[in-house]
Amino acid sequence: MSVTLDPHEIAIKDGNPIWAISHLSQQFHLLDLNNLYHYTSISGFISIMQKQELWASHVAFMNDKSEFIHGKELFMQEIQRRICNVPEEEAKLLTDLCQILEQDSSDGIFAKSSKDVYSLSFSYNDDSLEMWRGYAQSGGIAIGFDRKNWSSTRELCLIRKELYSRLLEKCNNNPEEVYPEHERLFFPQRVLYEPKEKEEFARAVIDLGLEHFRFILKRSPKIAFISGTQFMSDTIFSLIPLLKHNCFCAEKEYRFVENSVERLPEQKYHVHFRERNGIILPYIKYKLVDENCRPLKQLPICSIIVGPCWKQQKVVDSVKYFLANNNMDYLVDKVRASNLPYIDT
Repeated sequence: MSVTLDPHEIAIKDGNPIWAISHLSQQFHLLDLNNLYHYTSISGFISIMQKQELWASHVAFMNDKSEFIHGKELFMQEIQRRICNVPEEEAKLLTDLCQILEQDSSDGIFAKSSKDVYSLSFSYNDDSLEMWRGYAQSGGIAIGFDRKNWSSTRELCLIRKELYSRLLEKCNNNPEEVYPEHERLFFPQRVLYEPKEKEEFARAVIDLGLEHFRFILKRSPKIAFISGTQFMSDTIFSLIPLLKHNCFCAEKEYRFVENSVERLPEQKYHVHFRERNGIILPYIKYKLVDENCRPLKQLPICSIIVGPCWKQQKVVDSVKYFLANNNMDYLVDKVRASNLPYIDT
């Protein structure tokens, strides 16, 4: 008889931040099957469709100057609140954790960076004035990824472009022979904005970490502090990018975050740079592939929305013509114009 394992219990006993994040994602509904929309410029749209690539941008050079800082401060406040109300061993653990949060990276096996954090952003709003103004001025495009149709999204994976290129080279540049390695399922997570929910989230993360610490402390006090700080710091550094100031709540953002500290030279990020709004913006490239790391026969796209602009109908017509002439006829009928009467002046 098979036994269903409780993800909460696994997270505590295993001490693996991946299990912890999975449990917290379920608890706070960070993952769902809403369709998600990636807002981009027209040139960005052309690149995405032709190359089947998405670009994750460095959060320090985006529109929120409190990126990562805001989330870290929320966790620090929760930790400081706890220190005076827990046993001595737990107070020491939390004090050590505060010091780690001031470092450039977490302290565990699955180390995460606080300095190099890249985000691939989506919104669950398909026609957002806030997004058109901020991310796709002068007639941008929102690409809707079909997540309600589970059979299509579960096959969609992302792999960093340079890692895919290495795999492709090993297979004599035959994309049909590439094997799964380094790929990640397309599961962006919901960003939290509402102050009370963020406080509850930080509290739940610390609760889980302390439960793990107590579990290890009973069995091996010598490694409890090491295991506790590694588990908690890796988990917290992974989740901080999901906490944003509530003034950005209209974006209704979901994020695919990359801030792993890669120790092997061949796995280091290849950072690209482009100009955006007068700033040099660092970014990393992801290749869109199926779950077997093979080229996608069709992109799982539910709609393509052309943003409001003076020449909106001409843009719609040009997008349809572009798709029809790039072997993407299956998407032509999914193109539509934004319903908003906004014009960028």
